[in-house]
Parts: sequence; structure tokens; C-alpha cells
Amino acid sequence: MKKILILLILIILFAIAGWVFSIVFIAQSGTGETKLFTIQEGEGVHQISQNLRKEGLIDNSFIFETYIWLIKGQNKILAGDHLIYDKWSIKNLVRVLIVGTALEKETTIKIIEGWNLKDIANYLEKQGICRAEEFYNVAGRPTINYDLNKNYTRPQDFSNGHPILADKPKNYSFEGFLFPDTYRIYKDAKPEAIVEKMINNFERKVNKEILDAISASGRNIYDVITLASIVEKEAKTYEDKQRVAGVYYNRLKIGMALQADPTINYATGEITDRPTYDQIQVTSLYNTYKHAGLPPGPICNPGLDSIRAVVNPEKNNYYYFLNTPDGKLIFSKTLEEHKRNRLKYFND
Repeated sequence: MKKILILLILIILFAIAGWVFSIVFIAQSGTGETKLFTIQEGEGVHQISQNLRKEGLIDNSFIFETYIWLIKGQNKILAGDHLIYDKWSIKNLVRVLIVGTALEKETTIKIIEGWNLKDIANYLEKQGICRAEEFYNVAGRPTINYDLNKNYTRPQDFSNGHPILADKPKNYSFEGFLFPDTYRIYKDAKPEAIVEKMINNFERKVNKEILDAISASGRNIYDVITLASIVEKEAKTYEDKQRVAGVYYNRLKIGMALQADPTINYATGEITDRPTYDQIQVTSLYNTYKHAGLPPGPICNPGLDSIRAVVNPEKNNYYYFLNTPDGKLIFSKTLEEHKRNRLKYFND
């Protein structure tokens, strides 16, 4: 009996050792992505392990921390940016965190939710990545219908290998599909590589769950992203985005013009909280005061909350809303109520 007990203990110990060995020295269960991971000055091993676990870069925080302790690496981890492949073994990952990675040829860019092509082009030019014109030649320009305007270089075609672009008209830009996020790129990266990186990220973020919900609603991805781009400009919180989406769907249902101020800004290229009467008269299919229904395409690159809000809008009876000077959204069911709210908050 004693021998059997000892044998069982040995089997358990060997099993544990094998498990630990597999975690430390064998590839982890990742998705095959390379991610940028930042360690702040003063962060301890426990905080770092928690952040790695949260980012999906390690499977087991305890083993990671134990391995660091065994190799006495607590004070050797370098603060800063690290490029990490999510399938690395813990041994390889720790080596990179201690030795560092060669990032001198790379840089980080941050694309903000709600930026449009002009914003991105100007940003990349200021960062010294590429000229705005080079970016436009790849991603396209705001408002341009390339079937009607032959004066500009037609944007590149990224549809091969990207089924999510199937509903996007090829005669318009990639506005809406350049997912806002933080990206690690080579300093000499070509615009083609940057744009495709953003589209790839868009495909990862707009996952099967979202696509299935869009399909079930009878809509297509292009219309959803177009409306989401307007919602992105109109509301800040997820709940407000859902309510605004509900308002716009109510208007679309009865054939009422969206009358979305951000579409006027997109058409004129100007930025204003409240377009003037003259601006509202602009001749453009993006003018949702003059043209009912959705504009020809997105007016910016929306974040995931705006996309989800359009996929899952609030069902309400509102047809009007306004943004107060302090950033609050006020919703109305009737035009009369809306006029009263305008008098209350704007005296007009």
C-alpha cells in the first residue's frame, strides 16, 4: 500500500513537472498575433504578469511569476515597449522582456476614434511616415466618387483576401474601414502596408458575432459602418450612441432626412458644432439635410462602441435630439418638443 502511495505521488509530481515544463518551454495557446506590450516604470512582476494575462500573452500568471523568481529576474525586466508574439513560451517571452527588442526601426502611431481620412493623412505626414498625398493615393479621398471624378488616383483595391470589404463600393475610399487603434509600424512603412494593417485589424474587431447580427438585421456591413460613423460624431457614451442610432433608424424608416450636422462638416471639410445656413446648402450627396437616407459612405472611422450601437440600437420613439453646450444629449419625440428644447438651450 505504501509503495502504491509513493508511486501515485511520483506520478502526480511528474505530471505537475511536465505541465510546468510545457508552459515554460513550449509554445502557448495564442492566436498567432504580434502585439505591442508596454511596461511602465516602477511596475512590479505581479502587475506585469496580470497585464500580460489580460492581453492574452501568457496563459498562467503564477508560472510566469515563479519562473521570474527562479531565474532571479525581478529587477532585470526593462520598462518600455516590447513586441511580443502571443504563442511564445514563457522562457522566450521573459528573455525578450529582460534583453529588450530591437524597436529602433519601428514607431507607434495612434489613430483616434472618429478620425477621417484627412485627419489620418495629416497625422501620418506630421509624424514623417508618408506624405498625405501618398496616403490618399492608397486609401482614397473624402467625398470623392472615382467613377465620376477622373482627376485623382483611384484608391488601391484590397478586396482580395478581405471578404469584409465585399459590400464596399470600389468607387469610394476606405473611409470607415481603417480601424482606430494604436499600431506598431516600421518607420519607413509604405502607405499600402499601413492601410492593410488597419483593414486587417478592422476584420479582427468586427468579428463573426457582429457580422451575424448585421446579417440577421437584413442590413449590410457598409450601411452599418456608414451610420456608425455618424453616430461616432454625435455621441460619446455607448448608451447615447444606442439612443442616437435608434433616432436615425426611426427617421430612415419613415423616409425622413437624417439632418446630421457631422455630414455637413464632412461635405464642406470644415469643423463646426452647428453648421451655418449657408453650409447646410452645400451641394453634396453627403448633405443629409438635402438628401434623405444614408450618405454615399462613412464620414469617419468609427470605434467598436459606435458599430455595436448601430447593430444593437435602442428601440425608442424619438425623432429629434440636440447636443447642449455642456455636451449633454437631449432627445425629443416631436418637432414642437425639439423646438422648445432649442429655445431652452440655444435661444433660437
